[in-house]
Amino acid sequence: MIHVYSEIGKLNTVMVHRPGNELKQIHPSMLEEMLFEDTPFLPSTQAEHDIFTGILRDAGVEVLDMRDLFTDAMKDAWSRNEFTKDFVAASNLPSAGLAESVRSYYDSLDLEDFVETIYCGIRGNNPAVGDATTLAGLVSKQDLFMVKPLTNTHFTRDSSINVGDTYILSRMRKDARKREPIMMKYIAQSAPAYKGKIIKNLYNPKYPYVLEGGNFMILNKESVCIGSSQRTEPQAIELVAEELFKQGFKSVYVFDLEQNRQNMYLDDMLSMVDVDTFIYNPLLSGNVPVYKLTYDVYEEPHAEFVSNDWRKALCEALGTKSVNLIPCGGNDPIASAWETWNMGSNVLAIAPGEVIGFLRAEVTLDLLEKAGIKVHAFAAPELSRGRGGCRCMCLPIDREDA
Repeated sequence: MIHVYSEIGKLNTVMVHRPGNELKQIHPSMLEEMLFEDTPFLPSTQAEHDIFTGILRDAGVEVLDMRDLFTDAMKDAWSRNEFTKDFVAASNLPSAGLAESVRSYYDSLDLEDFVETIYCGIRGNNPAVGDATTLAGLVSKQDLFMVKPLTNTHFTRDSSINVGDTYILSRMRKDARKREPIMMKYIAQSAPAYKGKIIKNLYNPKYPYVLEGGNFMILNKESVCIGSSQRTEPQAIELVAEELFKQGFKSVYVFDLEQNRQNMYLDDMLSMVDVDTFIYNPLLSGNVPVYKLTYDVYEEPHAEFVSNDWRKALCEALGTKSVNLIPCGGNDPIASAWETWNMGSNVLAIAPGEVIGFLRAEVTLDLLEKAGIKVHAFAAPELSRGRGGCRCMCLPIDREDA
């Protein structure tokens, strides 16, 4: 059963994705398009990810791999057929003939090769796929990729959000990630580990507004924080808030972040690590307005300004008189900027007062330990090239209430 009403409750079950050969498809000339800062070295990336999942398992967490769940879902012939139609339609192929050729190619593959091809894409020079009857089809053979790879799937937090006892299927901003929620949709519908566990997708896929999982922070059974940023639009937040209120949540606190890649997600700027303790970006706090959505008497979201002060907003959201805000990188402006950029705020809580983080955030991790937080840190120079941290790489499925 999906059960996520906390950011810090003991973590019981999570979904991850061990990076695979899709990372070998990252071309240096396409780094910005594929959302990487540099080309990662796959063996080292996998070794780092194995350390991460090893820490989770040692803490008693059940670790499910997205690829395994997707493979299980695709064993059902109807699900595979429907997924293929949806996936091809979302792949922006330049002609109907080429789209049909790609579908036929997918249909010809055995299950293992099908899954590998979905992750790794289809090269433009693949002799088994093509459209020789249209200009667009012929020109596409000159492209590096006919169907582009899914290079960001190890950030499982972003394409789907488990909240309460249901989920929200994301609508991604960047082309490189727009097909990931389709995979999550069929995992939720058809994978044996998920089937029957999802009550409802709280966000209609027909809505045009983008929202992504890294902007969601579930404080408790009453309050949710959501970042409004380049990756999550205010209109989407209002639509989701209306559904959250129907699920029993009382308030949604909206952090109005800047519209750029550095501040793309709330969890890059703010992470809860204990019942009253957060890591935060001190360069933003005091400059970013926080709004509050509630359900009014007409059963529609009502918005009001709360404060620019994150401490005040979080105290109100938690119903407490004080919170402990630990500045990412301490009080040095260069260390704060450096460690925030390198995911110092993006830690994963596996229990109250116990987190996993990247070793390179030395100042932040030292401050956490001094505050009594138990820290599991590991070196991740390759994993960090994709601008995501430990929280990004882990989708909670079951957490105990804090």
